Amino acid sequence: MKKILVIGFSSRNIASSAHRAGYEVYAIDAFCDQDLQELAQECYELSEEDVRDIEPDRISKVIRNFNVDFDAVVLGSGFETLDRTIFDCPVRNNGLDSIMRVSNKKQFADELNEIGIPHPETWNIGSHPEIKKPMILKPKTGGGGVFNRVVNSENELENAIEELGSINPNLSKENLLLQQFVTGIPASVSVISTGTEARAIAVNEQLIGIPWLTRMPFAYCGNITPFDTPYKNEMMGISEKLCTHFELVGSNGVDFLITEKGPIVLEINARFQGSLDSIEMATGLNLFETHIRSFEGILPAEITENRFAARAIIYVDGQPLQVGERPGKWEIVTKLADIPKSNHIAEQDEPFLSILETGQNRQELMENLQSACQTVRNDSKLNN
Repeated sequence: MKKILVIGFSSRNIASSAHRAGYEVYAIDAFCDQDLQELAQECYELSEEDVRDIEPDRISKVIRNFNVDFDAVVLGSGFETLDRTIFDCPVRNNGLDSIMRVSNKKQFADELNEIGIPHPETWNIGSHPEIKKPMILKPKTGGGGVFNRVVNSENELENAIEELGSINPNLSKENLLLQQFVTGIPASVSVISTGTEARAIAVNEQLIGIPWLTRMPFAYCGNITPFDTPYKNEMMGISEKLCTHFELVGSNGVDFLITEKGPIVLEINARFQGSLDSIEMATGLNLFETHIRSFEGILPAEITENRFAARAIIYVDGQPLQVGERPGKWEIVTKLADIPKSNHIAEQDEPFLSILETGQNRQELMENLQSACQTVRNDSKLNN
């Protein structure tokens, strides 16, 4: 059995897939939720300071304290650009050059324009045209949608920049951009790539700003797999083209918005995505093992979905909530994930936990999700 170290802001889904594939898993994580602790051999919880300012030396010290000879490291969300020289074993992630090419939304938009892939118009702050119609302000890298703001004027833009700076000092004008505000259905394509070849394995519906999951209009709330759309083949083809163009390896995700004129590309997540759970439940595929094999040049066979599956993320709507032991009524929920540790204080608008559900069709799946969500909210007083 190989020993795997997973490092990420929230790495439960990666660690869980690796555990099911038979790996011995260790984790460095910002939450060390109950279920992550149950499946990992050891789990080190990062401090708020560690997460805000990731120091390679600090991570290196934590790794040494495990006193384990790891066979490989996998870096999750928030840690993709960590200095690779601190590791004594292979890092099963995209190279830093490839990650930087796709992670900066402005540079990414410019490159998509060059190769003729539809994408919203994008500007740096200060070089944007006069705001005469809605635009969306967002961080140049990362964010998960929680820092996105719609602005309708220069005055609203300045207010939004000031607000974001007060929330996070790193969100200065230099680290923000403006983008054409486009409406449509958010979706994603999950791809396995070898650097020279790529295979799209699933088209997913993205749950963004779902009112019964969050009050934030652009917050990422999970995924449904599969997503039934007439643009499926077109989206899969574009995603495979992009992953080979950027020479990506492993599990990568391409975010789309399906507009009245068809799909347009928003961004690429050059790492494991939040859709991992729903893809595995819908297809029976072990995505971690598939990811590892891609570094050996092996792509999976064609994948088919056997059912509809979803991961839905519940956010705290009301005042901060101190988590006690797992409330008794939760046992009727089919499956919970990302379960906070006892005595964890969940802040307002913070992700609280995830619900994993399946159904024979989308309608049944959504009914199951909403019922489970209401049970959790009622029992844990998430709306206090």
